[in-house]
Amino acid sequence: MITRLFPLMFVIFFTMAGCNQGTKETADKTKNDTTLLTVLTFEKQADSCIDKPVIIEGTVMHICKHGGKRMFLVDGTDSIRIEVTTGPTIAKFEDPLLGSRVRVFGTLKEERIDAKFLNEWEAELKKPEENHNIGVHTGAKGHEDQDVADKFETINSLRDDLKNSGKDHLSNFSIEAAKFIELK
Repeated sequence: MITRLFPLMFVIFFTMAGCNQGTKETADKTKNDTTLLTVLTFEKQADSCIDKPVIIEGTVMHICKHGGKRMFLVDGTDSIRIEVTTGPTIAKFEDPLLGSRVRVFGTLKEERIDAKFLNEWEAELKKPEENHNIGVHTGAKGHEDQDVADKFETINSLRDDLKNSGKDHLSNFSIEAAKFIELK
């Protein structure tokens, strides 16, 4: 009886080992599909990561006061700011995160700024103020306190940048966060 079970156990063992190996390969592939970004190299890598999973670490230097739906990460200098937006699983970013180092897991998104976008933004600004919900968020100090004239100036500056770029659009990259952890 044991001699008959031995070949069966042998087949079951190798079948299970083969199944487990497939699971490991799938898990490694998932890990390999996620790109680790840094604040300092973000702009150079962003084009190749659009709509792909990414991980980035940085220090929270700003959380937008209009709902906490955006935070901006820096690393060593305030001249490079990376926009992180809330994803479907995050209600808002809380103020106690300011100054904290975080690791964000999410998807890199691209907002294209073209002539049509700028025309729509300009038209939006000509409406009553409570309807102003389009525009570019920079995370720069005081950006939330800009008046309409400042926003028109930003639009004109972006039009110049677009014209000088030689392309039909400018890219505003951000990360839509699926989750984040505060690092100690």
